[in-house]
Amino acid sequence: MKKALLIIVAILAITFFMGNADMVFDFIDIVGTGATIPLIIAIVFMVLRHLTQAASYDAAFDAVGFKTGFWHNVVLIFSLVFINTFCLFSGATGLAFIIDDAHRKGASLGVATGGGLLSQIGFFAAVFVIAIIGTTVMLISDSLNYVILTGFIALAAVLFGQTACFIIGYYKPDALYWLLTRIEKVGNWVLRFFHKSMRAAWGTSTADQFIDASRILAHNPMGVVITIGWASLSAILNMACLMAIGFAFGFTQIAPLVAAFALAVVTIMLSPTPQGIGVTEAAIAIVLTAAGSTATTAAAIALVYRGIMLWIPFLVGAVLLSQSGFFKGKKTAAPDQKQKDLAWITGTLMALFGVVNVALALVAPALAPYGILTQFVDLSGVLGGPSLIVGGVLLVVCAIGLIRRSRILWAASMFILCALAGLELYLGTWQVAVPLMALGMALFIRRDVFTKAPIWTEKAEEAGTPPPNPDIAEAARDMEQMPRTASSIEEMSATLDDLQKRSSRMERQAKKRAEKKRKKADQKADSPWSV
Repeated sequence: MKKALLIIVAILAITFFMGNADMVFDFIDIVGTGATIPLIIAIVFMVLRHLTQAASYDAAFDAVGFKTGFWHNVVLIFSLVFINTFCLFSGATGLAFIIDDAHRKGASLGVATGGGLLSQIGFFAAVFVIAIIGTTVMLISDSLNYVILTGFIALAAVLFGQTACFIIGYYKPDALYWLLTRIEKVGNWVLRFFHKSMRAAWGTSTADQFIDASRILAHNPMGVVITIGWASLSAILNMACLMAIGFAFGFTQIAPLVAAFALAVVTIMLSPTPQGIGVTEAAIAIVLTAAGSTATTAAAIALVYRGIMLWIPFLVGAVLLSQSGFFKGKKTAAPDQKQKDLAWITGTLMALFGVVNVALALVAPALAPYGILTQFVDLSGVLGGPSLIVGGVLLVVCAIGLIRRSRILWAASMFILCALAGLELYLGTWQVAVPLMALGMALFIRRDVFTKAPIWTEKAEEAGTPPPNPDIAEAARDMEQMPRTASSIEEMSATLDDLQKRSSRMERQAKKRAEKKRKKADQKADSPWSV
């Protein structure tokens, strides 16, 4: 599956870069009009900013007793810039990526979560430091912006909430269990209207992670201070980068530059666009223009700052993402893992054909900037109007069958690909026929992968048996992969104790739910209105 994700990420990266190519070329043109020395200093600040952020992550995991390695964290930081560019909720996505990365490197789930949360606390604390600096400068210069102030208050609330969970988890663990289980109930009540639910035992497992991490951090408070210190320095270097760019274009007023940076931080977090693209540049330009800068100079400062702080790290992250380890397979992969990977890859490519053609039928103007890519999958030459939508949907259905390794849908895929490739060759559109033939040939060569019977003929697996608890399953996998050493045996023992506690807690909760159901049934039976 991860190899299929790598294909999707690569296609998204190319598409995203092409969609914003005009901004990148504007950045290249504008850089030549600024002073050279301040721009070089700004680039140095950018590099130092990412290195100090990597040091903050290193200190965060060192505080919870897990060594990640400084260079590994440098790769992780640039990879996060790349990944977060595609995500609306980039903070949550980044935290999940950090935790997954540490877990893959051998940290237990509790330690990985503790280190990831501490790194996020360091980040929010750094933003809080910038908030203090920015608010102070704006008060002195009588240019306080209440939008910026409101954003900083919201971020301070998030920082307070995360820190409070650590403190309560250390001093009053039962109170944290009570709080998070109530949040879980409210969340499930809301999600019930969308026919969804939170992860099983989310409240207790999250409380366990906070409690475990808080106990580790309590033994190393200096690690927390170091983490926040590196993160704060990273934010200050980020602000210094914008100031250096302002000086490069002749704008030397410190207060407006600080205000512009503060607004940029808030905008990036709250913007509906990934990484605040488009919105952040406009916000910086508006603040600088209000401070007396010309519109041209303000736009140049905003574009160059975003080019140095976003686009250069974005490209570096695209290169380093393959070294992050996210797309590496497990050492103890299943025997048929290669077949599963091939099914995911071919299914993903087939799905891309279908999705793009449905989009071409419904919102063709929106895909106009990406014509250089869509020309290789555009089936509108042989299908048009409603038939293009139907054809795209059929391709998506076949893609799902390929991912499931269905023999019947493999045969259907072969038939559709051969028919479409033949029609494209007849019309002379080689750029579409060649990808269709290549995908069909790959499916034919590896036809041994697609051997599963249709889903309607498969026997239901353990009907009525609830799935295993994800936390217990995860811990079991960790124990299977753990080397048999003295230290690992101690860790396995601790894991078993933790599993026993969770199992007992879940059993008590199940008994309580069963007792409540029994009482409700008895009350209903005793009711005079019951039939």
